Amino acid sequence: MLMLLVLAWGGLLYKHAVWKALGGHVTHAEVKYASARVPGNASPVQTGRAAEPNANPNPCNIDEEDADGLSGDSSVDVHALDNFKNTATRMLKEEKFEQLDCLADHARSGKERLPGGLWKVQILYEGMRQPVPYPMHATPEDRTGLLQRQQRWVKARPESITARVALALAYLDYAYDARGSGYANTVSESGWKLFGERTAEAERILKEASTLSTKCPEWYVAMQMVAENQSWSVTEARALFEEAYKFEPEYYVYARDLASYLLPKWSGQTGDTEKFVQEIADRMGGDKGDVLYFQVAAANYVICGCDDNPHLSWERIKRGFEASEKLYGVSMHNLNRVAYLASYFDERDPIYADKILTRIGDQWEEETWTSKENFERNRQWVSAVAPAYAQIVAWEVTAAANEKTPDGARYKAVFEKKYREVLQECVRSDGESVTEWKGKFKTLTDLGAKGTVEAFRIQSAGPVVSCLANKLHAFRLENATPFPAPPQADYWIELHLNWAEFAPVPAK
Repeated sequence: MLMLLVLAWGGLLYKHAVWKALGGHVTHAEVKYASARVPGNASPVQTGRAAEPNANPNPCNIDEEDADGLSGDSSVDVHALDNFKNTATRMLKEEKFEQLDCLADHARSGKERLPGGLWKVQILYEGMRQPVPYPMHATPEDRTGLLQRQQRWVKARPESITARVALALAYLDYAYDARGSGYANTVSESGWKLFGERTAEAERILKEASTLSTKCPEWYVAMQMVAENQSWSVTEARALFEEAYKFEPEYYVYARDLASYLLPKWSGQTGDTEKFVQEIADRMGGDKGDVLYFQVAAANYVICGCDDNPHLSWERIKRGFEASEKLYGVSMHNLNRVAYLASYFDERDPIYADKILTRIGDQWEEETWTSKENFERNRQWVSAVAPAYAQIVAWEVTAAANEKTPDGARYKAVFEKKYREVLQECVRSDGESVTEWKGKFKTLTDLGAKGTVEAFRIQSAGPVVSCLANKLHAFRLENATPFPAPPQADYWIELHLNWAEFAPVPAK
């Protein structure tokens, strides 16, 4: 039976349909969640000094309702992250300034981590900067009410770094609210004016906060947002990152924000994001460097279900995810993010996605999938295609083994030359479209004893690929021998090709 596996227009259309189902547009703002226990209790994961035997079990005087909201276990309950953040939102609405300062001070000084390695202080800020509990939609009155409460916090506790950074973050969110989530040419003149004014106010607050004795990693996160809003040069943005990295190297949000800023759609050039993420992960090195790599990729404003994703290493993303579990434990948030990446990023890895989705069970995360319908549709697709992808992996393993034989490398060179000739014929027939294609792609071909085509797979899409597939299919039906006889029958061979090498030659 002919086994024709061409990842052509079908896969592309499916990806586009899912992206449209997920909203078709991803804003730069990322929603971050985590869970924690009250300082003094057993935090799921934390670093720093061990608690003293006679330490106060509740040094921040948290009441029972707040303690419950802050003490969920996000390693088994995906809603624990929302509950944590929403509890911080409610505490600020009730103006529990002293308790919030205490919580942030403990999380910051202890460098406390949540399951999966999420920083507790980061998640506290996420709660303190949102006007209403997620998933409620904030009104203009909600936003001004939040700013007024935070201003009262600053006035009541003028030495609080947490109050000032939270206020700056709220102003930055208020700036994005004025701008809207559309393209730049859709923003009104008044929208741009408010965007600039609110960003400037955030910058003023941050500069004022920088004179306080206590320092906070989120101060740099807020200043990076100022840099983006004010279109700082890449050199200036990189200098700010280096200052932040020196302050706290493992605070992955810094790398996320600069990785996003270096995307071509913002301020960078093609490849800048990829080079930066690899550089900074290598600088940290080891498991923690891999964790940093994963955490950057996991940000929905760095990689989304769209066509302008950076070409990060999927193998290193997986390695970083697994390192995060080894170092910091299981996180339902991380599980959902890596399952999403396995389903939509680059080549896609439904085999890995199927394994992770099995672990997730019914703990799907709304911020990742937007709806249960999307989550279930993806799970069904993964379940359906995973066996076929497993077969492809088996062919790749066989092809790799064939290439390592004494005759394998020599035969591959001869085969590749002929394969390129066949592909070039298709380029000449539809060469104009090739100039628009970028990147590398893979092909797998199964050859019979005399060089016949028994099966093939082309990991790419477009008219030229369809032409190539039709030619290979015709060779199969005609029992033709377009390729030299391989070392043995049922011989799998894999090629890694680059579209840049197939640009059509201009006519003389």
